[in-house]
This record gives sequence, C-alpha cells and structure tokens, in this order.
Amino acid sequence: MPQGGLLYHGDNKEVLAHLLANGFRGQVKLIYIDPPFDSGADYVRKVQLRGPKGTLKIDGEDYALGEQVQYTDIWSNDNYLQFMYERLLMLKELLSEDGVIWLHCDYHKSHVLRCLLDEVFSADRFEAEVIWQRTSARSDAKTVAFIHDALYLYTKTDDFGWVPHFDEHDEDYKKRFSGEDEVGKYQLFDMTSPNPRPNMVYEWNGFQSPENGWRYSKETMAKLDAQNKVWYPNDKAKRPRLKRYLHETEGRTLQSIWSNIFPVNSQAAERQGYPTQKPEALLERVLSITSGPGDIVLDCFVGSGTTAAVAQKLGRRWIGCDINKGAIQTTAKRLQLVMQEQAVALSSESQGELVISEDAPPSPCQLTFSTWRVNDYDLHIQHNEAVELACEHLGITRTRTDPFFDGTRGKMLVKIIPLN
Repeated sequence: MPQGGLLYHGDNKEVLAHLLANGFRGQVKLIYIDPPFDSGADYVRKVQLRGPKGTLKIDGEDYALGEQVQYTDIWSNDNYLQFMYERLLMLKELLSEDGVIWLHCDYHKSHVLRCLLDEVFSADRFEAEVIWQRTSARSDAKTVAFIHDALYLYTKTDDFGWVPHFDEHDEDYKKRFSGEDEVGKYQLFDMTSPNPRPNMVYEWNGFQSPENGWRYSKETMAKLDAQNKVWYPNDKAKRPRLKRYLHETEGRTLQSIWSNIFPVNSQAAERQGYPTQKPEALLERVLSITSGPGDIVLDCFVGSGTTAAVAQKLGRRWIGCDINKGAIQTTAKRLQLVMQEQAVALSSESQGELVISEDAPPSPCQLTFSTWRVNDYDLHIQHNEAVELACEHLGITRTRTDPFFDGTRGKMLVKIIPLN
C-alpha cells in the first residue's frame, strides 16, 4: 500500500510524473489544489531579521528588508492555461475510481478553469461549485467588491464517497424553538392525522381524539409520553402536541455558500505569515466530507502546508509538493509541530507503549514524513541569481538575445560558468 508523509520540493509537473511512475496511479482519494490565481501580483511573506526593526528599503528595490517573495503570479493567458491543463491531466490519472478533486480559485480565472475541468474530467463529473466568503463586506471597490473564492468539485466516476455534513442552524431557525423546559428548547408540532384513520381514533389521557384520528398509535404515544415529548394544554378542549427539541435536530444540510469559515487573521494561532494561506477549518470541511481515515490526500501547490497539516490531524495519508523553498520550509516546520503534539498525546494514552504498524493506515496519524527534491530547480534559481549579481558587480551588460553568452563587457562577450 502506498504510504503518505511525502513532501516534495520541485516542479509539481515532475513530481506528479514521479508519483505516476512509482505506484500512486489510481491511489489518491482526494486532491485539493489552490493553484496560482493569475492575479498579476507578487506574493511576499514577512520574515524576521536580526538587528533593528522596521521596513527599510534599499533604493531601486521593490520590497522592504524582511519581505520575501514567495511566488510571482503573473502569466500570459496561454501559458497559464497550458500550465494548468498539463497538471490536471496527470492529477486525473492519480485519482482513484472513487476519488474527487477540489480546485480552489477566484474570479481571475474561474471561468476558464471550469472549462478545463470539464474537458479533463467531463462536464458530467461536475458535482458542485462552492462559494467561500473569504472576507467581510468591503466598501473600497469601484464597482463590485469581490469577497469570495470558488471551489470546484469534480469526481473521476459516479462512484464516489460523500460524508453528510450539517451546519449549525441560523438564528432565525432557532427562534422557532420558543418553548423551553429542563431538557432544552423545543418547538410544538401537530399530532393529528392529516387524513382519516379510523384505527387511530382513541382517547388519550383525557383528551378526545381528533376527527381524523391521531398521527401515532397508542404504543408510540406512550413512548413519546415517557420521553417527555408530549406537551399537554391546560384546556381539555385543545389537543396535546409533539415537542421537538433543538438539540435533537441534525442541523442544516451543507449548502453551496460557505459563509461561516473565517480567513486566517493576524492573531490566529495557525497563522504562518504566508501569503494566500487558507484556514484549517476550510480544509477540515473539504477533507471530512470527501475522504476518510487512511485515504491519500494530495496537494501539489502545498504553500503554507494547511492541507498536509489538516490531513495529518484527521488521520489521512498525505502528499504535498511545492516549487518554492520557503513553502517547503514552512510546511515542514508546521508538520513537525503537529506530529510532536500527536506523538506526545499517543504516548500518554499508551503509557509509553506506542506501536505503529507499517501496513496499517495512519490512524490516528503517521508520525514521520520525508522531504524529497525531484529536480535541480533550486540550484537553477541560485545560479541565475548568482549570474545577476556577477553582472551587476562586474559591470556586465546583460544580453538577452544571445542563447549562450550572458552579456558583454566593452567589446568582450562574457559567459558565466556555474561552479560545480
């Protein structure tokens, strides 16, 4: 059985190809991706530096000291669509027959991403568009204020699992439960039969039968009465009614608009200081309704590691990857803390006799993970940065049109060779 606890640093296209070639084809139960939105912006995170505090900027630089660019979300339209299309094709191959994919996006590209999903998974496999209200009302927009993201849910086949979820009732619904006793708040319902039922015509505790008879048999009425679920009026001319308690209701069936999950604010304990970080409550709902303990969950745009952290807490096997080194560092640190807390809790429960079978699903959790690099992307980035610094320091004019040389210095062509 393929294991989880895998964190990959590199281009997710190569990571997905690696997974397909190494036993994960058709094994992933749930995929959640929060890809770049093509927002036309650079996303930065705050980092702590030694020395004086502040937001000092160097002349000519776009960002202050203590700000670190995590990724650039600037694309040409064709490049973005091709980027997403290639990855969606591979993600489909990784999904199990009962698997699902959630794609998180916003207004920038939601319309075209929906078309890509229809093409790759088929329009028949579309299950839901969830609107997540990610912020409160705003008044700074020139026209319409965008305060939501969209989550598209697609399945690989029609054989997919769904765990019912119920939200807490809203205040207007709760107000209907105006009665209250020692058990709790209740609402009264009619106990008369809507249609004539001669076999249900009988006297009950001194109250005459309604014309059509009672809704329930004598045996059922006796059980309800013993459970204190029958309300009796003082006036015998009136009729007893059924008490339904608020705490016994399942709640409101999950709707397509999620307005009760709040974004990560500056005071949140889960805050990682990572741009575009999504709240754990959002991922907890996604994972809870479309996966189960031991299932494999994949996020190939892992970012701050929210998907992996929630999957770990819910007893799922997880796989995460990201091309950004800062994302991998943030995710790894976050997972270490989660696993440490779980190990302490499990050790306390078993009085130090913690035994985990390699073949058993990670229930309640796996307590180790490994980090892999699948390409030399990071080294390539470091080399490019070194070239830029060398050109600036040596007064080399960059030549963008030459495929081999990096620039010119006077009449000389210059090539900067990487140090091996």
